[in-house]
Amino acid sequence: MKMPILIWVFMVFIHSVPFLEGCKSKPSTTTTPSTITTTRSTTTTVYSPTFASVPRKFVVNEGNNIPLPCYVDDLGGLQIIWERANKTLAVGDTVYEEDGNRVHVQNTENGGTIFIREAEEKDAGEYVCKVAAVELKHTVQIIVRPEVEPDPKSGVVTVKEGEPATLSCKVTRGNPEMAINWELESGYPIFWFGLSNTIPEARRWISGVYRCTADNGWPEPATAEIRLDVQHAPIIQATTLTQDWVKLVLKCIITASPLDTEEWYKDGQLMEVEEDVTTGEEQVTHRLNMNDMGRGSINDNETWVLEQDRLGLYEYCRANIGMGEAYGAFELISSCERRQAQCYKIVKDLEKMIPKQLLNNTDLNNDDEDS
Repeated sequence: MKMPILIWVFMVFIHSVPFLEGCKSKPSTTTTPSTITTTRSTTTTVYSPTFASVPRKFVVNEGNNIPLPCYVDDLGGLQIIWERANKTLAVGDTVYEEDGNRVHVQNTENGGTIFIREAEEKDAGEYVCKVAAVELKHTVQIIVRPEVEPDPKSGVVTVKEGEPATLSCKVTRGNPEMAINWELESGYPIFWFGLSNTIPEARRWISGVYRCTADNGWPEPATAEIRLDVQHAPIIQATTLTQDWVKLVLKCIITASPLDTEEWYKDGQLMEVEEDVTTGEEQVTHRLNMNDMGRGSINDNETWVLEQDRLGLYEYCRANIGMGEAYGAFELISSCERRQAQCYKIVKDLEKMIPKQLLNNTDLNNDDEDS
């Protein structure tokens, strides 16, 4: 009985175990329960106000205050942050600027204004107002008071007639870039522009004061004065005046640069006289009063008879400067008729009237002697 039972168990076992083919086995299938997970994301919205202020460019004179406004529709409890050149100036009411004595913040419910007192050149630039994720930018330009000086500093340019003359000035302070103009001392404008201008051939009549002006928008432009001195040989205007036929007035006007020696001569000899002198900028007027010249109208004479010692060749105010020499001269005649009143004649060539040795003695021919 036991044998048939064992055979039956063996046959059942063979049918329940997979048949092996070589080294391969038939894969088995396993079922694993799956789990589905659901994740929910939460989005937070940051409040950003709308600016009521608009970006502006502020042009401020040096020394004045700079007010920069920053207002929004609803500040909503946020703080205003001010920055410049990536550096924080203020947060809310707190100032972080090193030069805090010049920076002040004045805030209200929906914004505020930052003030910079006594503006300096370094305060120019861009200022940023930040509220949450939005920002407002203002630009500040500082007008710095201009200063200009003559070049050379002496303010005097001296040239000889015919030489070029350069008039220049130099800006020593100021911002922004300036417009340079020129004018005469009288205020009459000259169509010159730039810091330096050259006159190719200077003439005596252009001597005078020239003014350079620098204007950058400051309330008053800066000015510098330059005096041009064109040196030239003297020019003499000589006139005479008779009074009552007994007095002769010799008048001499000398225009020269530089002014140097003015003397009176008679027949080539230096005279010691007392004269009236009026001195101007480049002009000197000499007036020599010669009284008791002879018998004239006060004696009811028809003829003016001059004293013999008064006759001769008069040079009034011979001028001798480094640029040359000039003179005014006339020859006094012995007598003249009342109606003609021509008791003298103008002399243009002294060498024909005065002996050469006298000319040499009076140094009239200094150029010949030096050579």
